Amino acid sequence: MLTDMPALWGPSHRLPLQVRHVADESTGSFVNRLAHRNGLELEEFLDRVGHGRQAVDPRLTEMYVNRPGLQHLAILTGRQPHELQRALSGLANRYLLPEGDGTARWEWSWEPPAGEAYVVRGCDLCAAQRLVDEPVWLLWPDRWRVCLRHRRWTDSSRSDDPARVRLDGLPTVVRAHRERLRLQWRFPETGAGLFADAFQIAVHWWTRMPLAARWVLRSERAGLAPRDLRAAPLVIYPEAVDLAQAMVRFERTLPRESPARSLFLYEVESMAAAWELDERFVMTPVLEWLTRHHRPPVPQSPTVRDRRFVLPLGHTRVAASSGSLEQRSCLPWQLGAAPGEL
Repeated sequence: MLTDMPALWGPSHRLPLQVRHVADESTGSFVNRLAHRNGLELEEFLDRVGHGRQAVDPRLTEMYVNRPGLQHLAILTGRQPHELQRALSGLANRYLLPEGDGTARWEWSWEPPAGEAYVVRGCDLCAAQRLVDEPVWLLWPDRWRVCLRHRRWTDSSRSDDPARVRLDGLPTVVRAHRERLRLQWRFPETGAGLFADAFQIAVHWWTRMPLAARWVLRSERAGLAPRDLRAAPLVIYPEAVDLAQAMVRFERTLPRESPARSLFLYEVESMAAAWELDERFVMTPVLEWLTRHHRPPVPQSPTVRDRRFVLPLGHTRVAASSGSLEQRSCLPWQLGAAPGEL
């Protein structure tokens, strides 16, 4: 049959040398390493997978295939297609390219799919433990990532200056990451959304106050310039987590009348004063958040401390349940926007 013809021109055997995938590794990173392991340039390897325009450095973006391309890649790795999809999230069904005429195809997308994931540098020590001797790139929901095991901070900046940040001299960032994971474990339905909101408020603060003393000090310890966008997520992490915890306490308080609101605002003002942030810029994004998290009065319930409390409609109508922090938050601004755009 004519529709079966493309398969006849695909690979028939696995490559002699194989590589182990790293958890959360991007498809582009994996195939790049597999090519090099077999003494092939990336373009030579991709000729065996299917047709495409041009190979791209895997640190820049992710590679996607259609289903016939997935089948070819499975043959080259000696695995079943579903096994390969389980190993590499970028090969999930929702990311597969249209099949078209049945020809195996691949392409490198310059934008993350629907903003769902970014190509982030993996921890070099984690890679070394799997006997990987070249950089590994991960498909990750955010532009940065923390490895608690080796205390490394990596991001999607593609810079080698530095390629990674050691967190040994930044214990507050390590503490913040642990507290964030604990928060999201304790409140699985709401913790991630509230942290995303808190992080976005901290982004608003940093945009106007990048030279706040504590953030400058953390930047210097990380080897980053204080005004560098790379530095922002790292330096605001502790304050974002502390703010998220205050948000959780507020969201779980019933009845939600003026005393609870006033107490929350006082708590935020007190924290900001302790952090030595300019009070002129502190409350604007917090008040915006309160507007979106307004709840109508309800009778007090005996389940006030129920861990399954839910976020209000003002949040869930605009915030996604998964994806990056920007997508999970009900607040609209973006890191890197000018102050007047926030």
